[in-house]
Amino acid sequence: MSKKLLAAIVATTLGCGTAMAQTTNNVENTAAPNATQTAPGGLTEAGKDAKDTAKGEYKARKKIAEANKELNKADCEVSADGSAERACKKQARAQAKADKAEAKMTYENEKKDIKANHSK
Repeated sequence: MSKKLLAAIVATTLGCGTAMAQTTNNVENTAAPNATQTAPGGLTEAGKDAKDTAKGEYKARKKIAEANKELNKADCEVSADGSAERACKKQARAQAKADKAEAKMTYENEKKDIKANHSK
């Protein structure tokens, strides 16, 4: 898999998340103009939408980390042999693990911010 193909997949994935968020915001409000809509769980509708968007971005970041791991492992197979190849693959797995941990931390922080800013 080439890096250009990976970049196209990432752009498409993130673009779909943005399009999904935009379509949910275009739904007409059927409640009274001054009424605040709330979703189950103590969040406003905007908070619920923000939480869904954050979760989609988190899943995309995890998939990107996994795809990068596979690319790095493939590069290792081509460029190294023997113990150097194994060390290279180990580094690729460690980097993917770190990227996934960073994605999770970002998601958790976003959830806290959403809960603080969009509670009833």
